[in-house]
Amino acid sequence: MKVEFEVNTSSRLQAIDITNEVNDRLKGIEDGVVLLYVKHTTCGLIVNEAEEGLMSDYVKWLGRVFPINGDYLHNRIDNNGHAHLSSAIVGNSRLLPVSNGKLDLGTWQRVILLEFDGPRRRVIGLKTAMK
Repeated sequence: MKVEFEVNTSSRLQAIDITNEVNDRLKGIEDGVVLLYVKHTTCGLIVNEAEEGLMSDYVKWLGRVFPINGDYLHNRIDNNGHAHLSSAIVGNSRLLPVSNGKLDLGTWQRVILLEFDGPRRRVIGLKTAMK
């Protein structure tokens, strides 16, 4: 099964918990895996805790590693070299287990979309495989 949904980001650097949106689309799948992926080169996906301070820390840390106003050759095209590099380090997909129609995550684990070049409309794809 392949499904897509959209997330609208509201700022240049942002972390958004999308776990509930993913689970809403997994109903009816007993056991298997889901490949989550973003169809963009300037954002990424992680699985981690969605605590408010930590959510800010994700993008702040990457902002220090790849400053927005850094000296990137790509900036001569569209001024978002930092976002492409951040996305390359974070990654744009995750393969996760599904049990009883929802993600089989640990107690504090959540799926988080990291935006590096917003605000934008992001498309998240889900591709499932079942037993």
